[in-house]
Amino acid sequence: YHIIVNDILTTKPLQNVKTTIYNYQQHEIASTKTDKDGFAVINQNKNAYFAIVTDDLSTTYVKLDEGKTLSLSKFNVSGKKIKKGLQGFIYGERGVWRPGDTLHLNFILNDKENRLPKNHPVKLEITDARQKLAYKKVQTNGLDGLYRFDVPTNTISPTGNWLATVSVGGAIFTKNLKIETIKPNRLKLKVLIKDKVLHANKPIEGKLIVKWLHGAPAKNLKADIKVKFKTDNTAFKGFEKYIFNDPIKSFDSEELTIFDEKLNEKGEADFSKKVHLKGKAPGMLKASFLARAFEKGGDFSMDVFSKNYAPYISFVGLKSPKEHAYGSFYTNEDVPFDVVTVDDQGNPIKRTNLEVKIYQIKWRWWWNSSYDDLASYVSNSYNSLYKSFKISTDNNGKATFKVRVDEHDDYYGGRYLIRVYDPKSGHATGRTAYFYRDWWKRKSNDDPEASKMLVFTSDKDKYQVGEMAKISFPSGTEGRALLSVENGSNVLLKKWVKTKKGQTTATFEITKEMAPNVFVNISLLQPHAQVENNLPLRLYGILPIAVEDKNTILEPEISMPKTLKPESDFTVQVSEKSGKKMTYTIAVVDEGLLDITRFKTPNPWNEFYKKQALGVKTWDIYDAVIGSYTGSIEQVYAIGGDADINAKKAKKANRFKPVVMVLGPFDLNKNQHKSHTIKMPNYIGSVRTMVVAQNRENAAYGAAEKATPVKKPLMVLASLPRKLSPGEKVTLPVTVFAMDNKVKNATISLQLSNGIKVIGETTKQLHFKQPDEKMVYFDLDVSEAKGIGKVKVLVKGNGEKASYEVEIDVVNPNPITSNAIDVVLEPRQNKNIDFSTFGIAGSNFATSEFSSLPPMNFTERLQYLIQYPHGCVEQTTSSVFPQLYMDK
Repeated sequence: YHIIVNDILTTKPLQNVKTTIYNYQQHEIASTKTDKDGFAVINQNKNAYFAIVTDDLSTTYVKLDEGKTLSLSKFNVSGKKIKKGLQGFIYGERGVWRPGDTLHLNFILNDKENRLPKNHPVKLEITDARQKLAYKKVQTNGLDGLYRFDVPTNTISPTGNWLATVSVGGAIFTKNLKIETIKPNRLKLKVLIKDKVLHANKPIEGKLIVKWLHGAPAKNLKADIKVKFKTDNTAFKGFEKYIFNDPIKSFDSEELTIFDEKLNEKGEADFSKKVHLKGKAPGMLKASFLARAFEKGGDFSMDVFSKNYAPYISFVGLKSPKEHAYGSFYTNEDVPFDVVTVDDQGNPIKRTNLEVKIYQIKWRWWWNSSYDDLASYVSNSYNSLYKSFKISTDNNGKATFKVRVDEHDDYYGGRYLIRVYDPKSGHATGRTAYFYRDWWKRKSNDDPEASKMLVFTSDKDKYQVGEMAKISFPSGTEGRALLSVENGSNVLLKKWVKTKKGQTTATFEITKEMAPNVFVNISLLQPHAQVENNLPLRLYGILPIAVEDKNTILEPEISMPKTLKPESDFTVQVSEKSGKKMTYTIAVVDEGLLDITRFKTPNPWNEFYKKQALGVKTWDIYDAVIGSYTGSIEQVYAIGGDADINAKKAKKANRFKPVVMVLGPFDLNKNQHKSHTIKMPNYIGSVRTMVVAQNRENAAYGAAEKATPVKKPLMVLASLPRKLSPGEKVTLPVTVFAMDNKVKNATISLQLSNGIKVIGETTKQLHFKQPDEKMVYFDLDVSEAKGIGKVKVLVKGNGEKASYEVEIDVVNPNPITSNAIDVVLEPRQNKNIDFSTFGIAGSNFATSEFSSLPPMNFTERLQYLIQYPHGCVEQTTSSVFPQLYMDK
């Protein structure tokens, strides 16, 4: 608890004032006295309910419950919340897993604010998509704050969003995990569109190029491209300070198909499609493309990318002059605004009769961070239109107009919407702006929501450690300001600032403890006897500023071969660019698997140095002072920071075996490098090697990645459906790649598991004149197959060999059926029972059951118990107990 005491009459700090905090039961928790600056600190983790501040002349009571904190709802204090002085980062090796995969999860602990003892337990719990606990483990042996968990799943695990929860030191960290039945990309798609900016009056033209991940062209494959349009911030080179978006328009996303045909022999296709959108956009749109290519075996790969799309033939931009220190323009003064008109490529053009309209609107702090329904001010019939006139731009596409807001009587300014419309293109731009001459003369009761708000600015948005921050705020002729620098968990700095007439500037040094951001909290105090304005005794405001510490950035480096070979060893060498010490993990993952979710290599720095939410609460008594205006606001809310068995198991065919290899964690000392030898399994395509690093002592983090193709002179791929039924026949497409001139001939054969037979030729030949890809087909009969079968494709030629194995699940989709025949035997009687079999041969059976009681059909009932599909503890017990007592 930080206590600040000052004299209400003069604002001067009071020394040697006793402050005591009490709990809800009115028991004293702790007591202290203020220093010469009126400051005191009580180091207590217990929650206080109220405080009593007393000196020789007076006593003040401060209630410290949640509802009495100063309201932060008007200030941008959002961000990530610090939990008990701890931060954590959970990451995996990919963005999506299949049922049956192992989830390789890592947890990095940042406890620089609250050091935990060595071997402190870290608990991981995994709940599945049905909210059931699927895995639980406690670790105490992390390597320098880095903990690895390998979480197994079952092939029958439910798909959907799972949740990983890490508990440590009373703090909880979570991460959503996607479990889906997916297959990785085996094709690399590239879409070439020559236009940097797409135009509404021109068709979207381009070329689609598809190759296998190892580099061979994907000839004659079917492909399609879909595009989704959504709003985006409009910007043009050279006009970065101009606003090009219309604040009164919104656009709902729209999706269209622009290509759906086959590729040519080179794996390429040209496309051209003109699009027509229904909605009206506020400015430039973002066109997000989804391209897919389908293998002849039925599998498909996909890729996404985006382009800017211009729905207007030209755009109008608005540039504002520099605002005054507290974010507004002066009244009784001509304020110049610049206008520019450009075409869709950003080239200046001349425009005439641009319409400028200015509307007076109500004050809101959050106008710049949420939709403000500004359209209602344009369409409404009441007198919100302040001014209207026309302007024209010159040959350079530029023009200037002036806005003047005059003070009169008791009107001292306010908030306005400025909008510029081009009737020729239909595009418009605009912004909201404040007009005040003297912040201190504005009416205190014309807007109770803003009556206690203090607006101030910093000289920079982002600071480096060691720089001086300069804070400017409007002030009266006399008074005092309390400046406090706070973060997600602590008060880092507090000091008094003597205010000057008009504007006051305060400075403080940026330290490493202030990274990644701090909040500057200023309480501007006026003497109780002042009569120059009718503003509250205390105005307060909060400003976030970003802080970057270069010592917290690690730059891992990866050295490895440019090309890898299947079933061969390769070496990965890891180092740090500046020779810093670090702990790291390595993951080598199939790029096709990563492309499914556009998975980015995890970088802990982005998480740990993400903007933090304000974690300091403030109470004072100024709203309760008699004889002064307070403009009391309901203390509503603050914008939050909560920004993201050994029984027989059912088996399911593994449709593909992507490369997923995870190593570590490892230690790397200063100026050291480490080498790791890894064996590549039987795989062709491309892999990404990812290194994620951290240094617990310095709270430094970083990541690196490297993509590498995996190929050899002779390669093979094959595809089969996910499931087949007994008695079905299927065609197995096999693609053979000759990647070297020496490979002229290839022999393809199959190794089949029991029950799968080849119809026709069991061996086939291919001939290559040059490096190419060719296909052969085998017809398979699975009439006698049951359960999971395996098909292994073997290829050899000119001294090279390759193989590919695929699994197939043969499942009878029909339910088990039975037929019972009842026969009654009299004493010493014989009877013949005639019956015929039904169902698939090999799956049917018959049993005989004798009983002196009426027939109970025990066989069918026992089969039901044995195959009971539900598996919670109660249901499992219910099915087992009757079986245990059968012999009784």
